[in-house]
Amino acid sequence: MIFTISFFLWITFFGRFTLASVVSGVLVSVLPQYISSRLIRSGPVFATAFKIILALPIAVFQAFRLIFSRPVFTVRSEKSPENRIVEFGKIISITMTPEEIVISKDREGLLIHEVKK
Repeated sequence: MIFTISFFLWITFFGRFTLASVVSGVLVSVLPQYISSRLIRSGPVFATAFKIILALPIAVFQAFRLIFSRPVFTVRSEKSPENRIVEFGKIISITMTPEEIVISKDREGLLIHEVKK
């Protein structure tokens, strides 16, 4: 996944789709792929991406609801997932919704500030 993203970014920034851009893109994209394979354990990438996509309609609905309501602020704590990819997806899906924002992550879990009606 990281190889594909970095390769397409390289082709985009290169400006042209030529043999030189493809060869240099492959060579440049191998490094982030190698580093990420050493740093990040494998996990459910597609399920995490799907969870983030499913959070988009909720984010739009919450944004409209916040515009037309009087907010109340609360704080809650939630257990952090063990897998870093699942944790990343959880933090992104929480943060992209206007009613919730992850303030910090520590050993106990995620500290989430909420704006609710």
